[in-house]
Amino acid sequence: MPVLTGIDVLGIQRYIFVSNRLRDALAASWTVERVTGKDFLKGHGVRPAAILLAAGGNAVLEFASEDEAKRWTSHYTRALYEEAPGLEVAVAHRPYEKGGLARALETLQAHLARVKLARRPTAAQLGLSVTAPCAITGLPAAGSESGEPLSRQILALRRKQGKARERWRRFLPLAPSGAEFEFPLELDHLGRSREETSLVGVVHVDGNGIGSRIQEWLERRAGEPECDERVREEYREWSGALIALGKRVLEILVQRVAGCIVPATDGAGGWELRGTPQDLAFQLHCKDRTIALPLRPVLLGGDDLTFLCDGRIALDLAAAALREFQAATIPHLGEDGGELKPTACAGVAIVRAHSPFHRGYELAEKLTREAKRARKRQLEENPDADIGWLDWHIGPPRPGEGVKQLRERQYRRRIDGRESTLTLRPYPLQELDGRSESWEWLDTELLGPQTGSHPPAGFRGVDSWTASRHRVKELAALVGEGPEAVERQVEAWRLVDPGLALPGGLRLSGYVGSCTPLLDAVELLDIHMRLEAGEQKANAAPGADQRKEQQ
Repeated sequence: MPVLTGIDVLGIQRYIFVSNRLRDALAASWTVERVTGKDFLKGHGVRPAAILLAAGGNAVLEFASEDEAKRWTSHYTRALYEEAPGLEVAVAHRPYEKGGLARALETLQAHLARVKLARRPTAAQLGLSVTAPCAITGLPAAGSESGEPLSRQILALRRKQGKARERWRRFLPLAPSGAEFEFPLELDHLGRSREETSLVGVVHVDGNGIGSRIQEWLERRAGEPECDERVREEYREWSGALIALGKRVLEILVQRVAGCIVPATDGAGGWELRGTPQDLAFQLHCKDRTIALPLRPVLLGGDDLTFLCDGRIALDLAAAALREFQAATIPHLGEDGGELKPTACAGVAIVRAHSPFHRGYELAEKLTREAKRARKRQLEENPDADIGWLDWHIGPPRPGEGVKQLRERQYRRRIDGRESTLTLRPYPLQELDGRSESWEWLDTELLGPQTGSHPPAGFRGVDSWTASRHRVKELAALVGEGPEAVERQVEAWRLVDPGLALPGGLRLSGYVGSCTPLLDAVELLDIHMRLEAGEQKANAAPGADQRKEQQ
């Protein structure tokens, strides 16, 4: 009887961010992709036709019998122990009869979930004799590098750094004549401005409801008299479309950045990233005509993407990724087996350059969950309003603090016996029925300057505000005193400047119900740069595929 074997890599984030060195994290990310990739599986005895899924830390394989599946699993887990120490997987087997492939795929996921819950945690071998601890993980050292004792896991990652760099090379666009782009291997090369507090954006993008759509597809196919070959074909088709979507989103982001790189204005022959407002432009790290992009992909698994970038462009790139998701289609996962128009949510943690990786990623992941909750609440009111949502936070939370507790501490106030919230986060990407305050509204109208408006609108575009920046900064202190305090102050300013008004169509109080977006805008005033779509389109460098054609 044929058998399906499911493989799920456990603790991916813990494995990738075990070290705070960017090179180690990239090597760990490459390892996760490799051990569930087609080349690795084929190299360990799996027929190409037997691979139904192999990407993003997951694999689904077919074997002729359960004995064959278990023998192969023994060989595979031994290979993992040798090549990827510290990485663990859950494996489940599901036999099926002819015509039952769809039902087997459906139950395999539930079986994998049970295996993960019932498994016995691996006991760490902490060393019974006198050992030196690894300088990074604290585990017993198995060797050293430059006199630094390191564990087996870290030594294995250091050996793979060269291969890990090659993984992302295909996403590099064509650089200006005589130069070439590279993804930086050090955080200091992400665009850090010297003598300033440098911020790094940790961006996590995750598709909405893809898992439930897959489950619906499996239930639909399991209830129909389908032949197994059709199920295999559709399974490979939509899984391939998901993989291609993640790659396409990353290519668009890289091209968006590359299209805004121009010669530096300092006359020294370097390069800078320029957007709106132009006074936030920053120089890029260059060496021997190699330009380090202020963007570094870390994780890519279909509808799941994580990357690091300079904090000034993190929100712009996150929003661009959400727009690209909405422009895509995935076959077979829509209603009645049609095409699905996917959406995604994003969380952006903007932290200091050398903050621990794992804390920045954990915060970005929590923010993504908050964005998904906001989307779910909106869908309950209007099921047709399915768009992407974006959430962010600047600075690290306290250890063990969730987003809800963080917002309660920093953005909740009791004013005149009423609860007020000093933020409107998360934001929908575009305007919704019943909510006009979206990310696009905050970015272009409230912050501004709004392209094409006369005079340019927003806190960064209207003379009444830009000529007196202390007014904008004072709003940040006033919002905590309530809407009446904001309105009184704006009315006082209007006595001197009668044309003064809050941008974005806000009332003079600056509040929308019991919430206000003013603090959101003020916090981003000096650290958010928009990469103009028009400029990007005109100057974008060709993608990897175009580069190959030109060569």
